[in-house]
Formats: sequence, C-alpha cells, structure tokens
Amino acid sequence: MKKKHPTDGTDASQYVKKRRNRAGTTIVETIVALTIFAGFSTGACKILLSHRKITDMARAHYTAINIAKNRMELVRTFDFGQVGNFLENNVVVNASGMPDAAGNYRRSTTVNNINANLLELTVIVDLRNRQTLDFTPAKEQVSTYFAKYLESGGGTAPPPPGP
Repeated sequence: MKKKHPTDGTDASQYVKKRRNRAGTTIVETIVALTIFAGFSTGACKILLSHRKITDMARAHYTAINIAKNRMELVRTFDFGQVGNFLENNVVVNASGMPDAAGNYRRSTTVNNINANLLELTVIVDLRNRQTLDFTPAKEQVSTYFAKYLESGGGTAPPPPGP
C-alpha cells in the first residue's frame, strides 16, 4: 500500500495550508493597527500639551498675585508717610519680585489719596507672553487701604473709652 504524501489533498495538508494562511498578520492589518495607535497617541499628546500650557499659565498668574501681595507687605512695614516712596511704573521683575530686565513680570504700584488719613495702594502685575515675549493685557491687580494711626490727645481722634 502506497502512503499518501501530506500535500496530496488529505485533511492534514488542508489543515497545514489553512494554518499557514492564518499564521501572521497581513501588511494591511498592521497599517490599520498603526494608524489607530497613531491617532490615539496624537490625541493623548495634544491633551498633555494643552494641560501643561494651562498649568503654566495658572502658575504664572499665581506668581503674579504673590508678587503683588509681597509688594504690599513690604509697603506695610514702613510708616504711613513713606508709602509714596514705593511708586513705580512698569518695572520688569523676576518671579521673586526683584528687578530684572529678563523677568517675566512687569509691576506697577500706584497710591491714591482717599483723604488725609487714608491711602489706597494698588499693585498691578502684567505677565509676559512666552511666545511673543510681549507683556499681555492679562494682568493681576491687588488693592488695599492704609490708614494713618491717630494719636489720642491731639484733638483729631476721640479719646479712648473709660472703664
């Protein structure tokens, strides 16, 4: 009896041919899978980059507010009559509030006289646009009032209440 060769159309040879056809992925399947992966990767990168941009802007605004608050605290340590010495207009400062021509912030300090015993201090901090390197109109503004302490017995303030 003659043995049949596996490629003679037997069930085993058909199984081998079918198995060989399904053994790997085709180039079309690979390209489709890579295209889908590239689409998801691109979307994820865009989300991460926009998140970083928003985070950087939030950090810059937070720093600008702190620069303004620190300026006010500095003024607060001086006497009422010396508040006018802290006027400034468009001074470029760094993140610490120190004057620096390469800084990313621009600070202006104004003092308005409300009356003889009350001043309004306003500090405005502009942010530098990192793409154009110009100062943008997006700014942070902080205001506070300073009052002159009146001494008793001078006739300008009522005497302290008695026991």
